[in-house]
Amino acid sequence: MKKLLMFSLLLAWAVPASATVYTDATGDEFFGGPGHIDIASVEVTNTATDITFAITLNGDILATDWGKYMVIIDSVAGGDTVGNGWGRPISMTSGADYWIGSWVDSGNGAELYDYTGAWNLQEATYNAPPNNDISISTSTNTATITTTMANLGLTPGDSFEFDVFTSGGGGTDGAVDSLGNPNQQVGDWGDQSNAFPQTYVTVPEPATMCLLAIGGVLALRRRS
Repeated sequence: MKKLLMFSLLLAWAVPASATVYTDATGDEFFGGPGHIDIASVEVTNTATDITFAITLNGDILATDWGKYMVIIDSVAGGDTVGNGWGRPISMTSGADYWIGSWVDSGNGAELYDYTGAWNLQEATYNAPPNNDISISTSTNTATITTTMANLGLTPGDSFEFDVFTSGGGGTDGAVDSLGNPNQQVGDWGDQSNAFPQTYVTVPEPATMCLLAIGGVLALRRRS
């Protein structure tokens, strides 16, 4: 009975953790709305191969569909401390390595850039395979972006820093709202602003965790 109990506990430990949800204060944009560019929360999840950012807004992103939803990521050493893949007035002091820019107008779309001394477009929803390993889906108030872990230089068990922003359709529009900043991010559309990094630890793949659990059970049997 004791072995069975320990085995059950180890199997429970082997199951990947649930999604990590990051919340943001609402009503913190410089002009007080509209809600479709007001971040309420972001849920981050991963599998052994993919990672997903589900961005929930405080308004209907389909009825008012000019919002832009962006993710800045620091996952490896180095990076751009002053810019991003879209050339908007947004930076990440620790050094941005990847940039995801997405939109929900014109049929939805997303792009993924990496930084290697300059920003390079790597994946886009409008590209042909194999350069379209990014997707976006929408509901009334959520934009969900998925890409591969490898596209972000990640393997299961790694951690990285990120922030999520909303913006308008103008090419010089900055971060109207930031996931990591509970206060007003900018005072006007084109103002420069910095990321407020959040940390996410990717979940190890289930197969690895199960092997660790089995190893633990075998160790218990040898000691009994």
